[in-house]
Amino acid sequence: MTTVSIQKLMDLLPKYFIPEQAQGISARIGFDLSGEGGGYWTVVIESQTCRVYTEKIEPLDLVLSGEAAVVLDIFSGRLDAMRAYLLGKIKMTGNMSLAMQLTGLFKPDKEELRALGGRRD
Repeated sequence: MTTVSIQKLMDLLPKYFIPEQAQGISARIGFDLSGEGGGYWTVVIESQTCRVYTEKIEPLDLVLSGEAAVVLDIFSGRLDAMRAYLLGKIKMTGNMSLAMQLTGLFKPDKEELRALGGRRD
């Protein structure tokens, strides 16, 4: 496993956000991540904007929990989000409809994220 820079991913999420895809969406999404670089972040999507906070901001509509490296792998395209969920690599609680929309709200630079690390197993 390489060093994971999940903080860098969180810093980049507003850049990767696609405002047009978020029309009518108002949500607070918690990322409760363990392992190297883990921590808690809240992504707030409202008025077609995306902001990331390094704290829990309630009420939350959706919480994703798991290893930081797995989340980085999902955003970098190394791992399919649905597959990660079905294999138990990530857990989601809350609004599952929002969870299904989540990957469509961001267009990450996969090469940039792959350079940050993740799992290699």
